[in-house]
Amino acid sequence: MNPQKFQLLSPHTLTATLCALVAPLLVGAVDTSMGLPPTISSDAKVEKLASLPAESYTVSGRPFTEGTTCAPNGDVFFVEQNSNKIMRWNVAEKKLSVFMHPAGYSNGMLFDAKGDLIACADERNELWAISITKTETVPYPEPLNPAVGEKPTGEKVTLPAHTVIMDGHYKGKLLGGPNDLWIRPDGGIYLTDPFYARQWWTPGRKQEQELKTVYFLSGDHQRLTRVLADFNSTQGVAGTPNGIIGTPDGKTLYVSDITGGETWSFDVQPDGSLTNKRLICSVGSDGMTLDDQGNLYLSANARPPGVTVVSTRSGQQIGFIPVPEQPANMCFGGRDHKTLYVAARTGFYSVLTNVKGASPVK
Repeated sequence: MNPQKFQLLSPHTLTATLCALVAPLLVGAVDTSMGLPPTISSDAKVEKLASLPAESYTVSGRPFTEGTTCAPNGDVFFVEQNSNKIMRWNVAEKKLSVFMHPAGYSNGMLFDAKGDLIACADERNELWAISITKTETVPYPEPLNPAVGEKPTGEKVTLPAHTVIMDGHYKGKLLGGPNDLWIRPDGGIYLTDPFYARQWWTPGRKQEQELKTVYFLSGDHQRLTRVLADFNSTQGVAGTPNGIIGTPDGKTLYVSDITGGETWSFDVQPDGSLTNKRLICSVGSDGMTLDDQGNLYLSANARPPGVTVVSTRSGQQIGFIPVPEQPANMCFGGRDHKTLYVAARTGFYSVLTNVKGASPVK
């Protein structure tokens, strides 16, 4: 396909607003007129790599791209959640293909050190480890809500082989719905667990956990621990954890409060616990990534839409990358790991940078 290009121009200052397409998001003072961050050349252009089609069976009638992560070879995987697909962008061929469908209505994803794709399989609140080399032929999965999505035909389907590494429960109750994750160097997994009612869930399902918070799954996948007893905003209001990313040394974790409009950092302890909660910036986000210079890239809702870049050292915004559609998540990818790939509503975009992603998979 022929990519469409958009010149990155500095628009007039606009106040950040609420966006009703996904969960409610309150943002701080995002400066959309700031111009590009120093991590991107001043003449850089956002490239539209693909538009996702609207499938007749989706719950909303329109695509929603999310869950970006980079494979060991530089290819980028992301989800089109509304149509229950995991997509693969071949960076060498500049070609998009469906990697897995159905895909458990996966959301946030990340490659682990073994090269497996770890996915927040939202339909049943599970975590999956998905092979990118092995397949399995299974009966077409029965949906929890038969009124939503494609109807099973009774025939079998060949899919990438997957293993359930977390069953979606904590102390006998369903999690709210694992949304995004970060894998620390020893294989332990941190996951955010908000609660957004999904049409593909069993009809009438209610929130069972009393808290929207962060959990830690041990590296052997045997122990799930709630690592934050609360996730309150600076105003003392219970927040909603969503985007998450950690530093390559495994010592610092960043978590976004999407409803409080704030991003926090924590010190990571060997047992998985989190200490020393610190406010990084008064900007929340759906998803985020981190470059090797210590800058966060946040999908804060703003008008016009784009990616907000914040220095973790100063807590200050250092730039804004306009994108034609509201971003949901992003990662660094490509063979040199210097291209920022952005999943934004119906589209999939990229922009070249002069830095690398801090993590080889994000």
